[in-house]
Amino acid sequence: MRSRGFRMADGGWRNRFLDSCVFVTLRVTWWKASRMRDSMNHRISSWFLHNWYALPSSPLPGLTRSLLCLGAKFYATGLHRDQVRARQRRRHLSAFVISVGNLVVGGAGKTPLTLWLANFLPSIGWNPAILSRGYKRHDAAVARVPLTGPSFQRVLQFGDEPVLMAAKAKPVPVWVGQDRWQSGSLAIQSDRVDSLILDDGFQHLALARNLDLVLLDAHNPFGNGALLPLGPLREPPAHLERTDAIVLTRAEDTEKSRETRSKITKLFPGKPVFSCTHHLKGLSVGLEGQPIPLTAFRGKKAVAFAAIARPESFYHLLRKAGIGVARSFTFPDHHQYQEADMVMLMQALKESNATFLITTEKDMVRLSPDYQAFTLATVVEIDFHSEHQAFCSFLKERLPSR
Repeated sequence: MRSRGFRMADGGWRNRFLDSCVFVTLRVTWWKASRMRDSMNHRISSWFLHNWYALPSSPLPGLTRSLLCLGAKFYATGLHRDQVRARQRRRHLSAFVISVGNLVVGGAGKTPLTLWLANFLPSIGWNPAILSRGYKRHDAAVARVPLTGPSFQRVLQFGDEPVLMAAKAKPVPVWVGQDRWQSGSLAIQSDRVDSLILDDGFQHLALARNLDLVLLDAHNPFGNGALLPLGPLREPPAHLERTDAIVLTRAEDTEKSRETRSKITKLFPGKPVFSCTHHLKGLSVGLEGQPIPLTAFRGKKAVAFAAIARPESFYHLLRKAGIGVARSFTFPDHHQYQEADMVMLMQALKESNATFLITTEKDMVRLSPDYQAFTLATVVEIDFHSEHQAFCSFLKERLPSR
């Protein structure tokens, strides 16, 4: 009996060991498959971005171009149908609605302008809330983004941009939900707000707005000028007719900005056009830390990483600030960082003899607290420079008198 009992115990230990081996093997296999999928997605998105924005644009192979042109025609048909339907069921809210949007896929600087408005409106007596779709969130319910709990866990439920905006804009509330009318109604009822900032709202025609602001990249506002998937345009440039004002972002190159402004003015005479730049205010440890002046980092080397739509603008911003980028790692947009990713970055930090890891604030919210503690984030703000007063006056004129 004792011998039999020993054999049973031995067999149980062996089974548990085999189960552990199988579990580890499956985890490694899953991680490798996930990395391969992310790598493939990144290569595909990079290929599209290159062909959309390359100057001069390189000709596509005949079959590829034909397929993309066909896709663009289907997209145009679907866009027209969806916009007609959205206008037919358009609903209004009792609050003043400001939409911040763009014409192309990818980053145009909507989040910095949304945060700027969330700071500006309270300064002139308004009580705003931010409405966001919550891209790539795992929960479809309309909800107010909480301020407590690890940010990387809240990202799964609310999305990375809403979590970031909630942290940066507080006490201005941030609400998420596909139905902006529903989330706006709840914001009005629960938070007693009188104004709503509709993040990425230009295409969301089902909700009426009082003011439409559209952001365009001053360097290359329309890419190759084609609709998705042949080009980056979500709508034709002619649709800018329905916007109230255009904001040119990343307008550091004054000559290029002047050229783009002239082009926009000719297309839409009388349309207000403003220019702003992205200003790197400093670097912070985690999300709550105060910005550390850039002078403390000039001449030092860093390993930079990002999972945003236009990572090259992030790397350019670092180099312009005098921070040496020893190595850079680009992940797919909205990538959820795993422990293996951070191990790879730490290894690169050691091999390159760099001083610190650095990323964007949008990436920072997707890191666990352990990794946030030793990673620096760029604190970026928009600056209207000489046009600041003109832009503020424009907004005050459009807002109803209090």
